[in-house]
Amino acid sequence: MSKSPIRVLLIVPDFKKGGVQAEAMYPARLLSREDVVFDAIVPSDVVGYYEDEFKQYGQIYRIPIKRKSTKIQRFFSVFTNYFYVKKELKEFLKTHDKYDAIHARHHIFAAPCVKVAKKAGIPVRIAHASIDRPVGKYKNRFHVALYLNYCAHIIRKNATHVFGVTTGAVEYMAGKDNGIVMKNPTIALDKFNPTLYPNKNTGDIIRLIMVGSFSSRKNQKFTIEVLRELCKSRPDSTLTLIGYPRSPQEPYINEMKQMIKDYHLEENVQFLPQDTDIPKAMSESTFLMMPSIQEGLPNVALEAQAMGLPCYISTDVSTECDCGLCRFLPLDKGASYWAQTLIKHIEENGFEKNYLDMSEWDNKKICEDYLEYYRGNK
Repeated sequence: MSKSPIRVLLIVPDFKKGGVQAEAMYPARLLSREDVVFDAIVPSDVVGYYEDEFKQYGQIYRIPIKRKSTKIQRFFSVFTNYFYVKKELKEFLKTHDKYDAIHARHHIFAAPCVKVAKKAGIPVRIAHASIDRPVGKYKNRFHVALYLNYCAHIIRKNATHVFGVTTGAVEYMAGKDNGIVMKNPTIALDKFNPTLYPNKNTGDIIRLIMVGSFSSRKNQKFTIEVLRELCKSRPDSTLTLIGYPRSPQEPYINEMKQMIKDYHLEENVQFLPQDTDIPKAMSESTFLMMPSIQEGLPNVALEAQAMGLPCYISTDVSTECDCGLCRFLPLDKGASYWAQTLIKHIEENGFEKNYLDMSEWDNKKICEDYLEYYRGNK
């Protein structure tokens, strides 16, 4: 007699192409089989990049958060959204077959999800943090700090496991001395494999690459400033930007393009879409640039190191992404300092790449660890 499959409910912000979403897709992609079934709840009505693929593994259910119209509504939205998600998830679980595990990858809504899941009798309840502090509209807001402290209390009481991509992320989600620093299923080593590109090199041209959503947090405009400085002494330097706007209304990409025009760098910069062959693009590059204002544990930096690419990263990013090829520079030193540092690297090391053993980050191995948690064996 065959055993019933393990049923896992994922809570994800949306299915747009991004780091958190990619991390959620790997377990579904690698573990979905006769004995594992994944479903997902999305607190958004945005149709995302990964949705068609995820539907091969399970169902997507929506409990969209409505945009608040007034300032006072937006101020209290972290609290009202908490109770909305709690109510909607409670009703959802009443009308669906019981799940064996819930894995909440949405840091704002992990608390209500694990609380409802505990009352519903779901035995494995995972709250998972991907960032280590509030960002954007949630930054430096007293009421948000109050809400997050409350959520940490709820998570400690109701989650069976708290995962975080870094020590800071774990503390942000559940307070100090709680939880597990858990590697994300980050790198598909069968794709991010430099032996697949044995003849790729950059010659003697500095080729920068950035991968990620076009946003002020990712800080592509700073890299454009770095390119401008590089071109003063090495006018053939280039920059490849791979990504997408965070929303159709995002003005940041237009600001980037205006900078490129003002600096006369149109011939030096190329934009590539989000479905670009990223391992190939990295194999043809000299440096990965990541002057981010804030990150959790950036998957892109790990993928770049798997391709032997030196990574120049802001000191606002966790050093836990460093496998040996990262150098962390302060943003307040300015673009000229970053450019001089890159040139010095070339003068001292040439264009040779170093290849690391990245097997501990292999997504297949890490997803098997996830499966043991879903089964209740850990």
